[in-house]
This record gives sequence, C-alpha cells and structure tokens, in this order.
Amino acid sequence: MKKKALLLSMVAAAMTLATACSGGSAGEEKPTGTETAPQGEAKTPAEEPKAEPEKVHKITGMTYIYGNPAPNDGEGLKKLNEKFNVDYFVEKVPAETYPEKLSAVVSTGSMPDMIGFEASRSDNFPRWAKQGAFLALNDYIDQYPSLKAIPEALWAPFTIDGKIYGIPSWSPTESSSYFIRKDWLDNLGLAVPTSYEELAAALIAFTKDDPDQNGKDDTYGMAIGQNINPNFAMGPYWQFDSYYHQDENGNYIPGIISEGRKELIEFFHKLNQEKAMTPDFAVLNWADTNNEFYSGKAGLFLVAPRGMSQDYMTSLLEIAPKAEFAVLPPFLAPDGSQGLVAGKGYARFNAFNAKLKDDPEKLKKILDMHEFSRQFYPMAEQNKSNPDHDWFYGGEGVGYEVADGKRKVLEPEKGTQPFLYFQDNTAWVLPDQDPEFEAAYTEPKLIQATTDLVKLSKDYKQYFQPNVGVVSETEAQKGAELTQFLMNEQTKMIVGQRPISDWDAMVEEYLARGGAQIIEEYNAVFKERGYTDRRWE
Repeated sequence: MKKKALLLSMVAAAMTLATACSGGSAGEEKPTGTETAPQGEAKTPAEEPKAEPEKVHKITGMTYIYGNPAPNDGEGLKKLNEKFNVDYFVEKVPAETYPEKLSAVVSTGSMPDMIGFEASRSDNFPRWAKQGAFLALNDYIDQYPSLKAIPEALWAPFTIDGKIYGIPSWSPTESSSYFIRKDWLDNLGLAVPTSYEELAAALIAFTKDDPDQNGKDDTYGMAIGQNINPNFAMGPYWQFDSYYHQDENGNYIPGIISEGRKELIEFFHKLNQEKAMTPDFAVLNWADTNNEFYSGKAGLFLVAPRGMSQDYMTSLLEIAPKAEFAVLPPFLAPDGSQGLVAGKGYARFNAFNAKLKDDPEKLKKILDMHEFSRQFYPMAEQNKSNPDHDWFYGGEGVGYEVADGKRKVLEPEKGTQPFLYFQDNTAWVLPDQDPEFEAAYTEPKLIQATTDLVKLSKDYKQYFQPNVGVVSETEAQKGAELTQFLMNEQTKMIVGQRPISDWDAMVEEYLARGGAQIIEEYNAVFKERGYTDRRWE
C-alpha cells in the first residue's frame, strides 16, 4: 500500500510540473518575470511595440560655386536623400553674385541650416557671429576626425571671444601660379618670361603675331575677369590680399594699396591699350573667363595645385591638340625677394545656423553628413573597392570611370554624382596623408602642369602671410565695401577712365574711409604675436 501511495504521489507531482511548464490556466501562479496573454488570446508578433521610424530631417544650405551648379533634380541628390534619410538641398549660387545674396539671406533672418563663405570675401562673418547668427562648434570638434585634425592656428579666423563659429575646407599651402602657352612662345621664338617686361612683350606678341599660326587675328595675351581676377601676382611683392609692404611707420599694409599693386595696375593698363587682355574683363564672370583661355583665345591663365578642371583642358586640347604649357616661375621683385605666396590652408569655410542648437538630433545628422563628405580617398581607393567612394562619385561606370588607375568624373552636368550636392565636398587631408594632387587628373598635360607647379613650391621659398587668422573689427564692418571701392577704381585705371597718377589720392580716400583703422588693428595683432620680420620658408 505504501508503494502504491508513493507511486500516486509521484504521478501527481509530475502532472503538476507539466502543467506549470505549459503555462497552465487562468488564475494559476506564473514564474516570476514571465508575461502571459489572457486566456484565449494568443499574443502575436504584430502586437509587439513598434520602433518609431527615423525622422526625415529637412536640411538646407547655401554656398557659392564657380561655373554651373548641378541640376536640382539630379540622380545624385536622390541618392543622397535616400542614403541619409533626409530632405536635403543646398543652393549653389554663382560666386559673382553670392556676397549680395548671402547678405540678404542673413539680414532677413531667412538663413538656411548651413552657409558657405569664401575666405577672401568673409568680412561680415565676425559681425554676424557676434550677433548670434551662427552656432558655436567647440563642443563638437573632438567628435569628428576631420575637425580634430585641423591645426590650432587654422581655427583663429573663425574664433571670436573663444568660440569657434566656422569649419574650414582644406586647401593646400602649395602656391598657385600661372601657365603660358609654350607652343605659342616656341612658334614666335620667345623664351618663357621671367619678368613683367618680358611677359608684356610675349602677351602683346600673342595678340599681334598669330601665335597659333592659323592665319587669323583670333588670339590675345591673357584671360582675366571682373575684380581683376586672376590677379597675376608673380610673388608676394605684388599680391593684393597679403600684408607684405610697410608704410613709413613700419606698419604692414594691405597689398591692394601697395607700390607693388600700383606696378601691376600699370602693367594691366599697358596690356589693355595693346588689346592684349580680355577686352570686357570688367563684367566677365569666372566661368566665362575660363572659357576665354580654354577655348584657345588667350595664352596665359591661372594654374593651381588642385581644383583644375580636366573637362576644360580636354576641350582646349580638342581645339589645339599640340598645345603645350609652361608654368611661370616667380619674378625677382624690386626689393630683391623672389618666391611664391604660400596658400592659407583653407579657401572656404562653412558656418551653421545658431537655431540648430535647439534640435540636437538634426545637428548630429548634419555634422555626420559633413564628416562623410570630407573623407579623403587615396588614389588606390578611388574605385569601387571603397564603397563610400563609389557611392560618393555615383558608381564606377556611371558617375565616374577609372583609366590608368585614376578616377575621371563622367558628365557632371547631369548630376549623377552625390558629391555635387553636399555643402562641403572637399576632402580634408590628414597630416599623415599624401594629397596626391596628380591623382585628380588623367590628362597628361594637366598632370605635367600641376606637377611642375608643385615642384616650384619646393624650389622657391614661400611667403607665409601674417594676416591669416587675424580678425579686424573695422574690416568686418567696412572691408568688403572698401575692397570693392579699390577694385572699381583700379579697374578704371586699367581701362583709362581714371589716371594712374591718382593712385595716392585713391589710397588716401581708402585710409580716410576706414582703411587706416584696419591697418592699425591688423598691426596691433602682428605686434602681439611678435611678428616683425617677413616669414619665408
């Protein structure tokens, strides 16, 4: 009987355990922490809490562009919006009209999330920053590699009262210069010019002596556009936006009112009289100025270590397949100096709307996208082996092709490539990375020209401008207006509407209208920094 009772007890215990493991019925105690649906209602996956879909942020920007912007409905923009789950659009305004557009946007309070500035035309930036237009970025810099890599000294132009309001885009310190049609020189039996006198003679010959030997009067000396751009300074002695010259009190003065600039205006005046420079330069925008050279009309133009247009060069070589180019070395200045002006390390920068502080999620999205678009891709990764690069440039075979190991963008006017639509699409080259300037081009003659230019930067000393990173309160208020005044008056001198003998009167007017205060403020900073002798390296 005891054995039978024990057996029944074991069976009952097993049934109880089985019932507990199966979930049992309503009213029974359930294991702690186990959630069970009411009796008769099976819990389905559809009833699990759903994750909130990521918010689609509307992100806006505005910046300037040389040349023509990509179409507003390009495939590249669609890809950008899909990849980052945003409604993103940056208005890209022709550089010639951008300052006026920017002033209107900021003054009316209709500023987009991001705005771009050209380094040489950013006089209003400090004033707007002090007025609270821009977001202080100090707390975000350490979160992004391309921002952490920016040298401390390069933050100075964007720092006001200890707060950083702008992010620079990378630009090399290697110098720009000018290249001349070497085949035209050879046809006329002329050597590569080494002085302004020799250059003037060559450019006049380009205008009058049929350098392309086609029997037509269809060429001239040099391509130049509005605001005397390019400035054709063959060294810091003639550079308009550098502080190289000193006044009678030993203060450094802006190059645009210097004796070197006056000599350059006299040079331009002579060429204009000989019809050896673009005749309607005073109203010619940058894209049209490029066209004057790359359509085979002119014989001298700007060359830079990066940012040259291979499409422009290709179009010129289709017209003149035998074209050859020589990069001009710096000229020996009257004071005995000979060298190049070092690049500033940045050419443009971006600021962000102060209102973004109230939307941290949107701000993070913007900064993440900003960081993505600033990635540097070594030449070995400029293909589909790097997924980010492949997407950024629209896909190999669609947005770009690789020829001889180098990337070539295909038909950018169609807007296939996402990089065309970012606020900042300039890679930030980290200190341990080789910029590989030649990697941007496949055309041998363009590669040769830029390689020769970089070599010049190594063969000659470079002048590092003391005014980089200096902020003048008066210049912030009046600088743009005063610079435009000087450009207008000097243009009149070039075309003969005002005599160059009025130079001193023009300078006095500049000084009286605020220029003297700008010079005083700049030199106060120079002295504070201990800057006395010119810095050549």
